[in-house]
Amino acid sequence: MNTPTMTVTLTEADSRFILEALQDMYARWMEINRTSTDEDEQAEYGMDAVVLNMTREAFEHCAVDAFGEGVKNFSREPIVSDQNDLR
Repeated sequence: MNTPTMTVTLTEADSRFILEALQDMYARWMEINRTSTDEDEQAEYGMDAVVLNMTREAFEHCAVDAFGEGVKNFSREPIVSDQNDLR
């Protein structure tokens, strides 16, 4: 049986947001997996985290191919480090 797929056109910024969201979600799910006292919840979040991470890795590979390694930079540091540079 073939799995349905879709094609989406994304900008570099779109791709960066998606990668960051996937990374954050993975971290949250792994934290639940590590801290839950419910074995079923641990198993569910652990398995979902593994699949999510595989999805993130595949998306990251495509994003890096399209936009370069910078697409993985989620820094919120200002581009101009000194306000005097704006004058």
